[in-house]
Amino acid sequence: MKLKASTATQRRAARAAASVSLALFVAACAQAPRETFDLTTGAGALRGVALRSGPAIFVPEPSALAPTGSDRIVVRAADESVAVLPGVQWSESLPRLFQRRLIDALQRSGLSASSDMGAPMKLQTDVQRFEIDIARNLAVIKVSVQLVDQSSGRAKASRIFVEEAPAPYHVGSPAVQTLSDAAARIALHIGQWTRARM
Repeated sequence: MKLKASTATQRRAARAAASVSLALFVAACAQAPRETFDLTTGAGALRGVALRSGPAIFVPEPSALAPTGSDRIVVRAADESVAVLPGVQWSESLPRLFQRRLIDALQRSGLSASSDMGAPMKLQTDVQRFEIDIARNLAVIKVSVQLVDQSSGRAKASRIFVEEAPAPYHVGSPAVQTLSDAAARIALHIGQWTRARM
């Protein structure tokens, strides 16, 4: 009996030690600096070719639910649960980064797009997905768009845009680059669609 008690005590001690080690590891990971990424790479070149003389449009910051609306990079598992990539983050909240990408794309499409509220038309957007889908090895971006007449508050047109791209790597800069490239493409599609309806 003493031997059994001793073995049980040893097991409890081992579990406690493992719990403490795990807690220390998680704390260390939480404190480690994250590598920071941006969606606006090459935005200066886009602005250089922008056509600003077209119709004016107001582009407010897109809406997005957590964790997509944060500065963390989201991954989705096969069971549809979401998590964030460890060790990496956006330079600021994703909606703000995507707002700038949209403005660049709209300017490239010939619109005088800005974050100023005074324009007669508004491009209202909701980022529903902006993530790496691990089960399908895809970067997935889904954005709901409404072109709104500011004077009446009515939607002139609406559409849901989806962009998918192969994402064989689920961590670090390769995953982020895939998302950034997909963001550039979907923003360009939104810009062209908006210009055709102004």
